[in-house]
Amino acid sequence: MSITTDSDITSYLATLDIIPTTLSQLNGGTANFAWRIRDSTNRSIIIKHAEPYIRTNASIPFPTDRMDFEHAALTTLTLPPQPPIDVPIALPSVYHYSATRHVLLMSDGGPRTLKAAYTDPTLDIPALGRSLGTWLASLHASTKTTTTSVGDNQTAKSVYRYSYANLASALASHGFDASLGDEVDADYGRLLQTDDACLCHGDFWPGNIVLATASTPRPAAMVVDWELVRRGCGATDVGQFAAEAYLLDRFCGNRGLCAAFLDAYALAADERGALERKWWGREETRGAMTTRKTITTYWFHHSEPFIAKAHRESHGTVRDIAIDKG
Repeated sequence: MSITTDSDITSYLATLDIIPTTLSQLNGGTANFAWRIRDSTNRSIIIKHAEPYIRTNASIPFPTDRMDFEHAALTTLTLPPQPPIDVPIALPSVYHYSATRHVLLMSDGGPRTLKAAYTDPTLDIPALGRSLGTWLASLHASTKTTTTSVGDNQTAKSVYRYSYANLASALASHGFDASLGDEVDADYGRLLQTDDACLCHGDFWPGNIVLATASTPRPAAMVVDWELVRRGCGATDVGQFAAEAYLLDRFCGNRGLCAAFLDAYALAADERGALERKWWGREETRGAMTTRKTITTYWFHHSEPFIAKAHRESHGTVRDIAIDKG
């Protein structure tokens, strides 16, 4: 039986002896059905449910095992002690999971994402960027040699592969040289099946960083939406966040999120051994090109609404933006 309406989820919660005092459906994502409720103790809870398709388009299939991987990440991932950072960063706590109904109940990190809150003048955006860069480097370094029980997330790899395989056509459709997309796909797209350097969040961008409600420039942050978690190359996480942060800086106030994130990641990764030093040098090594080309990939496939505007303003070619200035 599907769970797609308020009535459906209320009936499901009744089987858990949970009677919500408030319930609201969340529409920020595209893949899953989600709600925020308050229970009888006034605890705020986030509920995620996966149907075997994309929530916003039922004609597009999407395996429900994505919820199994998210649950596994949240319940088996043991991170080292948090490094000194300006902003405390946490993962959601799991309250309940049904592998048969694909329903996950977890703690609520707050009402706003970093993407939505970016323009809030009271927030210390560089501090958030530094903290997230340091935290991500810690995640990658601490999972280089450890074996987790997250499993082989072929669903996540197929999602990533789509972006690489279709990059050339996306570039061409906006008047850019498609050969760069072909080069990225040929050199790095195939590696998604074999890269095993560390555990990757899989969808690390400002829209999956939730901020607590607090009267402080540096509110606590929570890293959510782990359904695309996989072992792979950490540059994919770095590239995705950097590309999205670049766009926020470029179009929404130039508040320094991208530079703060990349600088902090590079420093922490160098200290913790998550990334070889040569990645950040001027040599065109695999690491540097992986990071820069991954930024190119996400710049297009996660941020199409900004592309035409950037082109109209003659801000340079994608190669200039994502590689030569990377």
